Amino acid sequence: MRRRPQGDDGQVALLVIVDAVIAVALVLVGGAATELHLARTQLLALADAAALDAADALDEQAYYRDGVVPGQGVPLTDATVTGSAAALLTRLPAPDDLVGVAVDAPTGSPDGVTAQVTLSAVVRPALLPRWVGGAAEVPLRVTSQAREGVVLP
Repeated sequence: MRRRPQGDDGQVALLVIVDAVIAVALVLVGGAATELHLARTQLLALADAAALDAADALDEQAYYRDGVVPGQGVPLTDATVTGSAAALLTRLPAPDDLVGVAVDAPTGSPDGVTAQVTLSAVVRPALLPRWVGGAAEVPLRVTSQAREGVVLP
């Protein structure tokens, strides 16, 4: 009769357990990264909508005072862009993944015809265990720009 070597008992089971733990951790981290990417895409879509809406929100005082300058679009100010973006956020429901969606700086009109909207939010990844990254909340911030399409010759 042959005897099995005594020094290798239990080594395969330990290797299988360690490999399974590593595989589960990789799946959880990959799922959390996908969730963060999708949340950022949703926040960027919301910022795009707010920038497009703000590009249509002309500064009425400047419009009635100065009119439209030939070769430029409707006049925009920081206040009209910020107000329009904030009003849109109250009308549109925020995605469930995003917490605390708010208009952030620099929101406004850098050149008087372009609406620039910056939004910030927090994401709580459901698949990311605390022992992997230690972060319960991940801050997101996106910026979108839009320009009015009406330009007088």
